[in-house]
Amino acid sequence: MQLRRHPAVWAFIGGGFDKSKDCDLLDTAVREFHEETGIVLQRTDAEEKPLHAFGFWKYKWVLYVVIAEKRMFPENEPESFRDEYYKYKYVPILRYKDALSEEEHKHTFFFVKYQFKLLKKYLKL
Repeated sequence: MQLRRHPAVWAFIGGGFDKSKDCDLLDTAVREFHEETGIVLQRTDAEEKPLHAFGFWKYKWVLYVVIAEKRMFPENEPESFRDEYYKYKYVPILRYKDALSEEEHKHTFFFVKYQFKLLKKYLKL
């Protein structure tokens, strides 16, 4: 999870579609993940179809799933993106509320709770 700055809530790492860099929303997800964490993913690392898509007006939030064999550690690089977030935290899917309860900003975007339910179901937890 990432503690975003605007607004100051916990959310999945994300960003906006850039038509000069991205062919589709999966490209956006892979690029934004790398830009904001320093962790390199390939398109083939993620499920081809998003687990969840939610949108209104001109905005759309799309959640892609990547199953990693080992824990990846965000490097918080490059510094130019530090204005978008405060910090990262690994959050167990089954205990995300407990994991965030000790944080200064405990809240999540209103649809993140639903996305955690979908993740539990998807992973058969």
